[in-house]
Amino acid sequence: MRKTSDLIWQDAQHQVLFEILDLIGQPDSGSAVVLQLQQYAETHFTLEEQYMEMLSYPGIDAHRRAHDEFREEIATLPCADDFDVAFRQVVSTYLTEWLKRHVFGIDKELESFILESSFK
Repeated sequence: MRKTSDLIWQDAQHQVLFEILDLIGQPDSGSAVVLQLQQYAETHFTLEEQYMEMLSYPGIDAHRRAHDEFREEIATLPCADDFDVAFRQVVSTYLTEWLKRHVFGIDKELESFILESSFK
């Protein structure tokens, strides 16, 4: 029997997202880090959405809406070069908490569904 931690690609990508969010909170981070977050999040979300489509995942609509919410949040960030230290921390903390709730909530449901399928 597989454990949920056996879905390595998803866990590894989540870890990268958390690392990028940590970088945003650093005093010397800039627009390049926000761009990196936008690009990596899009890559990760696209892969998850492809899996959901291949598997005819019943929760695809809600999951895609959650991804779209995160996409919208990071698309509205102002130029990170203008962030002060306090704002960097707020952005980093807010997005990290959002991602934690997503990963340990809706993503765990998807993970279980994927592990039960032949598309690991």
